[in-house]
Amino acid sequence: MKRIAAFLLLSSFTIVNAQKRNVIEPSAEYVMHLNAAKSHNVELIKNKKQLDKLAKQGKLVKVKQRGYGYRIDDLTHSHPYLVPKGNTILVEIAREFVKQTGQNFFVVTSMTRTESDQNRLRNINPNASSNDSSHSFGSAIDISYVRFNHVKGPNAKLEKSLENILKQFEKEGKLYFVKERKMKCFHIIFRK
Repeated sequence: MKRIAAFLLLSSFTIVNAQKRNVIEPSAEYVMHLNAAKSHNVELIKNKKQLDKLAKQGKLVKVKQRGYGYRIDDLTHSHPYLVPKGNTILVEIAREFVKQTGQNFFVVTSMTRTESDQNRLRNINPNASSNDSSHSFGSAIDISYVRFNHVKGPNAKLEKSLENILKQFEKEGKLYFVKERKMKCFHIIFRK
């Protein structure tokens, strides 16, 4: 009987702790990126119901699956919505990419995540933040730098072209970005 009671106590302790998240002290760069994400006046998106409400209000727009110069991957932990300015800048990035590289396209692998999506993602992605994520404000995307034109694998020329475009957009004050090595993507935060 004592064993069963101890097991039940330990099980409930584990469940409670699994639901909590360990918040790590964010870096100055992270805070700057998160503030940029929050500047679009979209509150932290907790669930799909809230995401749908924000879309109805026009605070988020649905992003087309296929666009000139980009494709949206099958999203398992995010939804194809962005703040309107984010959608505009994504289209600008894609147009510039085609202009510089010819009829090529890149793949967007992540977009807007609800808080529950972010919690699920933490189980499989070491880069998924334990703090609030810029993805949960509708103003961040991830673009793979090893997936172009339906081909998965390194393409140094296309990767460099995309990175140079992102550097130019960052210099123009349109976005911030980080090159994530483990997940092989550019994490992009749209600025207001």
